[in-house]
This record gives sequence, C-alpha cells and structure tokens, in this order.
Amino acid sequence: MKKSSMTTGTPLVIGTVIAAASIAQSNYGGAAFAIVTCAIISLVPHGRYGRY
Repeated sequence: MKKSSMTTGTPLVIGTVIAAASIAQSNYGGAAFAIVTCAIISLVPHGRYGRY
C-alpha cells in the first residue's frame, strides 16, 4: 500500500495561510470560504481514491 504524501492536515494549513492573507486584505468572506473549503477537503478520506 502506497502512503500518500499529503496528510489530512495539509489542506487545513493551506486554508489557514489563505485565510490569513484574506484577513490582511480585509476580505473576511474569502477567509471564511478558504477555511470552510479546506476543512471539507481535509475530511474527505484520501484512501478512497487511487485504490486498485
């Protein structure tokens, strides 16, 4: 079984960086969207894809 290089926390880290940049530009809607989207992506089980 090949282990994926992307862990479940990676999308959350990316979302946090995007949200921080959005808040710095006073774009609170974009920050909320980034956090919610990346949280949903991190909840999707990665093992479901790529199994043969």
